[in-house]
Amino acid sequence: MRVAFLLALICVSMRCPAAGPSPVVKPSDPFAVTHKFMIGEITIGVSDLGGGYLNFIDLGDGKNIVSGNYGRGWQGSVRDQLHGGRYNPTQAGFRDDVGAPVTVVATEHSIKIPKFNLPLYGDPVFDFTEHEDIAPDFKGYKDNGNSDTDGIEESNLTQDDEVRSEFDFEGIYEDATDLAGGKIPVLRFYSLYTYARPPAAIRQFGKTALLSDGKPVINETARVKDVSPAMTGNQPAADDDLSGVIFTAYGARLLADSGYTVPMWREKETWKILPELESGRGKEMEFCLPGPAEAGKSPPVTMDSEFLVLAKGNDPANSPAIALYSPSSDINTNQILGLDKATGRVIYKEDRRTQGKILFSRAIPAQVDMRNRYFLTGMLAPGHGKPNVLEALQNETFILFGTPDQILKAVEALKKKLNVKKT
Repeated sequence: MRVAFLLALICVSMRCPAAGPSPVVKPSDPFAVTHKFMIGEITIGVSDLGGGYLNFIDLGDGKNIVSGNYGRGWQGSVRDQLHGGRYNPTQAGFRDDVGAPVTVVATEHSIKIPKFNLPLYGDPVFDFTEHEDIAPDFKGYKDNGNSDTDGIEESNLTQDDEVRSEFDFEGIYEDATDLAGGKIPVLRFYSLYTYARPPAAIRQFGKTALLSDGKPVINETARVKDVSPAMTGNQPAADDDLSGVIFTAYGARLLADSGYTVPMWREKETWKILPELESGRGKEMEFCLPGPAEAGKSPPVTMDSEFLVLAKGNDPANSPAIALYSPSSDINTNQILGLDKATGRVIYKEDRRTQGKILFSRAIPAQVDMRNRYFLTGMLAPGHGKPNVLEALQNETFILFGTPDQILKAVEALKKKLNVKKT
């Protein structure tokens, strides 16, 4: 029933044009909360000014625990190593004061984000926008004096052309409490990124593009020889394909002053606890997720279960906590979908993962993160794979609220419902 609903959602959405007014971005307040729904006493809020990204969670005391600025809200992102990690279609920006205005549908138990065209946002080390009339670069960017370095003649284009990516996005936040056994509040997020249009903006990140230090954007060492191992023969990555995909499926970013700063995880059927996470960039604490099913490709799993916890104390039985669970479900295993261009029907599903990670991070003292990240061989641009098929990237992530012990029981219930094998 659940899978059928998701496939129906995809098929219906593919028959509709991308929603949202033009231009693709406009200045807006990243802290504005436009739509809400409740899971028990917890209020979940998103912004239809920022691609429907989550920027509000009130656990019942009237305080927002989310680090909600554009680029710091709860959202995911898609990058690839071939384009130097710079091509980054995403919901709600990096540090810009502009967001993607979208249509959001709120019900009593969910918030749906219908399909819309994902934007590209300013980049601190690569200025790809010749025009800055609708989205001026963040003042802290190294933007070469408001002159782009993509090496493409764009005087006849607009900034909307430059920042309108080839990708569409759609997703849903929904109450998954019953799916997890009904004991504690659980939020589920499903997302789908579709390479929906012929290459255009991505070519700004091609062979003529230079970073602020003069080095090329394109990283030839990341050009994979076969994007789709499941297809007959090899599909070497072209410049307009994604190669060496870095898919941060979800980032749960909490304000440190919320008190949820004690990292916990399960290892050898016991709780492992850190008093505090070290602050600073490059000091992430990473754990391997189960890898692809093919023999020999799975990285070592360093935890019993695919979830991390941030708690307000050291007691698993009594400390309030929030968890991010990234299950090895069918959706997260077969993340690549081939969709019929006309109808949205799923033509194929494929596991292209090369590695998976889940991590704690405290890049800045004011914010504590939990993120799940997948590495995939790549994605094929329209026309580069099977005829009349668009490739898409899907994921589901769960956020759980309770004590660590309660969260553990809810995760076990979810595993049974999702038919996830024990790691």
